[in-house]
Amino acid sequence: MPYSKFLASLFFATSFLCAAGASAASDPLTGVLEKMDGLICAAPEKMTALFGKNIVIFSDDKRILPKQRIESYQNMIAELEGMKCKVDRTVLSSSVGKEVGYILVDEQISVSSRQSTDERQHSVCTYVFNKEGGAWKIIQEHCSSLPDYTIVPGDDALYYYHNPVY
Repeated sequence: MPYSKFLASLFFATSFLCAAGASAASDPLTGVLEKMDGLICAAPEKMTALFGKNIVIFSDDKRILPKQRIESYQNMIAELEGMKCKVDRTVLSSSVGKEVGYILVDEQISVSSRQSTDERQHSVCTYVFNKEGGAWKIIQEHCSSLPDYTIVPGDDALYYYHNPVY
């Protein structure tokens, strides 16, 4: 009996430490993404400070240049009066080394304004980071859109991703 309790305790302690380590490892990376979230609807031109020298951005099957991304956000700001942005992100996996890290997230972006209803974008995204000058910079972003009808509170957001209907 004491031996089995010891093994059970060791298992739970190891599981807890591994889970705590994974979330702690993603903290510097999620911090960069949170900074980017704050700039999208306020000052998208400042996002370049978070990008690495050779950033590559893919949205679904299209490559997007940083300049195009910034112009898109600026046009959105100009068109939508009283715009509010909200990003909900769930970390699915992450790893951080000395110079390189990645984070895989399930992400829902919500944009609303006085003239329009809430528009949402639901994606699974991978961000790759590199340390440049002592700071983490995004060097690759790849997001794959999920169908809008998967956004239902309490449902498994990745159900249709794993079980496509088309």
